[in-house]
Amino acid sequence: MDFLELMAWGSVLGLGATLVTDCVGFLRQGFAATHGFYCLVGRWLGSVHRQGLFHGDIRATQPVQAEAALGWAAHIGLGVVFGMGFAALFGPGALRMPQVWQGLSFGVLTVLVPWLVFQPFFGWGIAVSKTPEPWRMRLRGLITHGVFGLGLWLSALLLSGLVD
Repeated sequence: MDFLELMAWGSVLGLGATLVTDCVGFLRQGFAATHGFYCLVGRWLGSVHRQGLFHGDIRATQPVQAEAALGWAAHIGLGVVFGMGFAALFGPGALRMPQVWQGLSFGVLTVLVPWLVFQPFFGWGIAVSKTPEPWRMRLRGLITHGVFGLGLWLSALLLSGLVD
């Protein structure tokens, strides 16, 4: 399997894992909560050009046009990038004979991206340190990214028979 094929499979895994994560999120929180968060992601992306990377609190930033679509597209795109990263790290073997530890450990590790990048940009501090209940929010983030990791494993398991 060449690198481009590996990345294509990784993108499919990322899409599958994102779908699993979103389904669990809808069941856990409902559509409104999940959708509301991705609107904030879109708001941040849509306002970077006028406000810069860092915001005092993204919730206080003026909404931008099509922020929901922008946020959802970014969420799905990042899931694809994470899937490609998973495939690059673990290689074709993780596609042919997926191991739950690979998906779960990679998924949990991805929580570092929002903790160290997006949450400070949103004005929430490193690992939501500036929010009223940071430990509760951190636990929710770990659970969500753990579910993403299980979604990577499940997607790889479902596709393993197709990979040569």
